Amino acid sequence: MNYILAYIFLSLTFCLNLSLTDYHNPSATHILDAEVSEDLLVVVGMIGGIEFYDISNPESLNHLTSFNLSSGAGGGGPKPNCISIIDGYAYVTAKNGVAIIDISNPSNPINLGYIAGTSNLILENLDIYNDLLAVAAHEDGVLLYSISDPTNPTYISTIQAENAWDVAIDDYHIYVADGAILLDYFKNEITGEYYLLTSIELSNAIKDITIGDGYLYAAIGSDGVAAISLMVNVTPQIIDIYDTSAMANRLAVLDENKIAVSDWDDVEVLSLDVNSGSLDLVGYKNTTRRTMAIATKGSYIYSAEWASVQAFEFGEINGPDIDLSVYELNYPYVNNGDTYSLTVNVMNNGNQILEIVDNYTTNSEFAVLNPLVDLLPGDMQLVEIVYSANAMNASGSYRIFSNDNDEEQIVCETNGNINGANVGQEAPDFNLNILANGSGNFRLSDYLGSVVVIAFFAPN
Repeated sequence: MNYILAYIFLSLTFCLNLSLTDYHNPSATHILDAEVSEDLLVVVGMIGGIEFYDISNPESLNHLTSFNLSSGAGGGGPKPNCISIIDGYAYVTAKNGVAIIDISNPSNPINLGYIAGTSNLILENLDIYNDLLAVAAHEDGVLLYSISDPTNPTYISTIQAENAWDVAIDDYHIYVADGAILLDYFKNEITGEYYLLTSIELSNAIKDITIGDGYLYAAIGSDGVAAISLMVNVTPQIIDIYDTSAMANRLAVLDENKIAVSDWDDVEVLSLDVNSGSLDLVGYKNTTRRTMAIATKGSYIYSAEWASVQAFEFGEINGPDIDLSVYELNYPYVNNGDTYSLTVNVMNNGNQILEIVDNYTTNSEFAVLNPLVDLLPGDMQLVEIVYSANAMNASGSYRIFSNDNDEEQIVCETNGNINGANVGQEAPDFNLNILANGSGNFRLSDYLGSVVVIAFFAPN
């Protein structure tokens, strides 16, 4: 029998401080951004449109409407990407340019068209400060617009960059995420123009930047989150870098010196100790649904996931709180009659005993060797699940029922052999026509001894 152990490397000297309060499965998918404006949460999906939620009660996702931009020329849909909101207007980067949406009545958004001159650009993140709109446009730099008339933005100038991915504005500075380099542009009060003051090179490409309480935070993918002081003379200075568990993608200020992170398969909350200069983990939740973006209101965090939205409250958990190290057990190919074992680590991150009501597998080909028992606060148990192969298409789940207040049932999928290519099996040979970047045929067996990566993409 073979064994693989799955562990989660987190300090359990504190409760992980995130409680699920609501969940919604919207029509939008490929969700890439989220923004909170007072009592409104807006979630942007590249497919299926833009979702509007009333969060006047912040623990509840009161869905108002789904909204779609016009497709425009070229087909393939508008593909909205990122959003910024001010004074009843939303500006959204999309395939056809920067869209302007009147959201004064969020139950009935109105598309006002696109900013002139932005239709042929590859657009990313954007930011607004007073009546200044800044739009990151990759190799075309950062485009600056006056939105003193919010329905008719006026082009001001462009900040040059090699690959502008994000932009953040404060009183006198514009910070640009240019690949792995953070550019700091300072405003000349006489001319009104911005000039490059300094730059900082980080260890990885910058995915997102946000400003809070005199600090700039940068999401740097697999390298985590960097905290940068904006208060040391006039030159930004790196204070600390926290290596998150997966891939830091988007950030939102939670409260003083705390930052919420969308970290691909989890939500993390980091706190900056301004005395020691240490950036530390104070909140964590494995969301299991590919968290792409994040937004906050008070102590509430909204996790914008690939095809869902979840709301969490940050704060000490009074009752029990269950978490799993993994939410899928994907077994390699197992010959009929043989067995293979995988494990899932079950944790109680709350302050009271986690009482297990029941736990079982839904498919008899998967068996729990050591059934889960009650867990004290901070305790964990490694549950071993054995797959006994006797047929193809073996799938099911491991289900746990407990006294957790917000997740009475939690599910870990179990996937065994399938009809097709299984992990560990030799890839079948194939011969296909080359449609782009060459001609002729591609035969897999012609590349024996080489590493071959096959990527599948949906057409526009």
